[in-house]
Formats: sequence, structure tokens, C-alpha cells
Amino acid sequence: MSDKQKIILFLIIAIVIVAILVLVVLVFPKVEKPYEGGIEVETGGGFLPIESVNWENPDKPMSSAPLEEAEITKGAIRIGISADKGFEPSIFEVQKGETIVLAVTSQDEWTHIFKFEDEDLGPIAVGVGPGETRAITFYAPSEIGEYNFFCDVPGHEGRGEKGKMIVK
Repeated sequence: MSDKQKIILFLIIAIVIVAILVLVVLVFPKVEKPYEGGIEVETGGGFLPIESVNWENPDKPMSSAPLEEAEITKGAIRIGISADKGFEPSIFEVQKGETIVLAVTSQDEWTHIFKFEDEDLGPIAVGVGPGETRAITFYAPSEIGEYNFFCDVPGHEGRGEKGKMIVK
């Protein structure tokens, strides 16, 4: 198998994984343990048309459809991710309870999934395709501390795609 075929196979597998994760998030009607800020992800058990997703609602955080530069909310925390550099910036600070708009961009030819390690932040996840930007709005945790995040695509965290949100 040539290197080009291996890359294509890996990309197909990554896209399938992202599709499965999206289906899981949209199909299951409710996350059992709501995020500390009172967030519950509820879809009613069905699929939501991408146009009807309100990614700017911090009470029900959902990833946006791909965004153009002009659509990104002013004041958003912008995070780039690539295989070569990992997350940029890899550390960012927020105030406890603050409304956060996070815009995640894949800066290479790979699919990436931004996700927090902390189970209470489970609903906060953003999958991006190559060169794509998506956003999500949520409340920062009410507890001061450090919250680790990583790329949830298999093998990506191990190559350095990880970082930290500091809540003050």
C-alpha cells in the first residue's frame, strides 16, 4: 500500500469516526449528568437540521456548521489545531461562569475533534474538517482550576494535540 493510499485510508477512517460521534451526540436524547452550569444537551431523540442548530446558546452547547471569518463572534477565543503544532494557543484563560465562545480551526489537511477531559464538560466538543472553522458557546465552569483539553481523534493527543483552559 502506497503512502498516498495510507493517507486516504486514514482520512476515511477519521471521517467515519467524526460521523459516528456526531450521530451519537444528535441521536441520544439527553446527557445523564448535566454540566455544572446547568447545561443539558437535549435533541428530542431526532436529528436537527444543521441550519436550526443555535451554536450561540450557552445553555445548550452545540457545535456550529462550518463558519466563514465574518461569522465568528467578536471576542471569540480562537484556537488553531494542526498535526505539526498541536493547539495554538495551547493554554487560554477565562473567568468562572463567563460565557465562552470558542472557535476551533483545523489548520492542516486532517480532521480534529476538540474535547475536554473533564466529564462535566462532556457536551463541549467541536469536530472540524481540513481547513474548517466551527464554534461553540458555553459557560466556563464555576470552579477555579485547570481543565485539560485534547484532540479526540485516535493518535492525535499522543502527538501533542492537547492543551489547558485555566478558569480564574
